[in-house]
Amino acid sequence: MGEKFSFALYTFGCQMNKSRSEHLLYLFLQDGFSQAGRVEEADVLVFNTCAVREHAVQRALGVITNLYQNALRRRGIPPLLVLCGCMSELLREELLKKLPYVSILTGTQDFEALPRLVLEACADRRQRVLFSSPSPHFLERGYRREGRVSTYLPITFGCDNFCSYCVVPYTTGPQRSKPKELILGELLEILQEGFREVTLLGQNVNSYGKDFGNPCAFENLLLGIEESFRGAPLWIRFITSHPRDMRREIVELVRESTLFCPYFHLPLQAGSDRILALMNRGYTKSQYLEMALFIRERIPEAAIGTDVIVGFPTESDRDFEDTLEVVQRVEFEIAYTYTYSPRPRTKAAELKDDVPQEVKRERLEVLSKVLKEGYIRRLRYHEGRKAEVLAFREDGKLVGKTRENLRVLLEDARVEEGQFSKVVLEVAPEGKLVGCRLPE
Repeated sequence: MGEKFSFALYTFGCQMNKSRSEHLLYLFLQDGFSQAGRVEEADVLVFNTCAVREHAVQRALGVITNLYQNALRRRGIPPLLVLCGCMSELLREELLKKLPYVSILTGTQDFEALPRLVLEACADRRQRVLFSSPSPHFLERGYRREGRVSTYLPITFGCDNFCSYCVVPYTTGPQRSKPKELILGELLEILQEGFREVTLLGQNVNSYGKDFGNPCAFENLLLGIEESFRGAPLWIRFITSHPRDMRREIVELVRESTLFCPYFHLPLQAGSDRILALMNRGYTKSQYLEMALFIRERIPEAAIGTDVIVGFPTESDRDFEDTLEVVQRVEFEIAYTYTYSPRPRTKAAELKDDVPQEVKRERLEVLSKVLKEGYIRRLRYHEGRKAEVLAFREDGKLVGKTRENLRVLLEDARVEEGQFSKVVLEVAPEGKLVGCRLPE
C-alpha cells in the first residue's frame, strides 16, 4: 500500500485527459496514496501529458521542470517524477534525454499499472519505462470526483482518421469502442452519484461502434440511452463529432430528446477544399456548410463549436478567405483557434512549413475578430429567451450553463448550485450572457 506517500496530479490537454486523470486519481487513492496539500510537498509528481501541438509540448516541459525543481528545493530530496499520456507516447526517447531524472515513463495504455510502478520505484529508486501495445478492447471504467455537478464518460478511445496534421492516432492507437452495456451501467452510476451533466467522450465520438462493424452504432447508443434514462434529471452532451461522420439522424435524435443537449462540436479546421484535402479531413467546404446549416434549421437554438487551424502548409490568402467565409456563415458560439505547427510522424510534417509565423499570427488575429463578430450576432437570438440553466461554482461565484453549452452569469437569478433553473437571458454590453429571474 502507498499510505506513506503523497502525490500530486497535473493534467495537460483535452477533456479525455481530464477524464483519465480522474481515473488515475481514484486508482492512487485506492492504493493508499494521499493527495498532497501543496504540489511542491508531494512525494510523487504525476503528469498526464498532451502532444497535440508543439506549444503544448514546450509548455508542459517548462511546467514539469519548474515544479520538479520547486519540489526538490522544498523537500531537499527529489520527488518521484511520473510522466504518462500522449507526450510520453510520442517523444519517449527525447524525454529520457531531456528529463533524465524521470522515475516512470509510460504512454497512454498503462494507466492501471501506475500505482504499482510507483510503489516499486519508491522502494528501489530505479527508473521504469513501460510502453504496451493498445488493447483490442476499450473496457476502461471511469471514476469520478465527488462533489461536482458535471463529469465525463469516455465511450471510445483511439482514432482511425489519420488527419495529416494530427498525432492522436500515433499516441492512442486505433479506435476502440466501449460496449453499450458498460456505458449504460456507468450512466446509471453517474445519475445515482448525483451528477447533473455528463459528456460522452471520444476522439471521434460519432464514429462510435465502427470497430464493431456497425456504422449506425452511435445512433443506436443514443436511442438506448434515451429509452433507459428518459425523464431523468440529467443533461447529456457528446464531443468531438467529426464532420465527415456527422449524420442528420443524429441531429434529429437530439432535436427530439430531453436528455441530449443541442450543442454540436464540429471542428472545421479549414474552409478551403484544397487545404481540407491536404489535411485528409474527408469532407468539402460545401458539405461542412450543409451540415452546419441543417443544424441551424432543425434546432434554431442549438450552439455549434469548432476548431480552426491557420497557416497550414501552402495556405494562401484565398484559402484563408474560404475559412473566413464559413466562419461568417455559421456564426460559431464556441471556437478554439491555433496556428499550425508540424508534429512528428504525421504526413503534414513532410510538407514545408512555408507560411511565415508573422502571417500565421496576422491570420489568427483576423480569424478571432470575425469569430467574435459572429458570436455577438448569434447572441441576439438568445436575447430575452427563457432558458434552463444548470448552476455551478466557478472561482467562488455562481454561474450557469445552458443546454446549448453557453456560459451564463447568475448575479440575481435565485438559483441553487447543482440544480436546473429557468431564467431569462439578457446580453450584456461586453457580449456576455446574463441570467435574470423570471417575471413573477
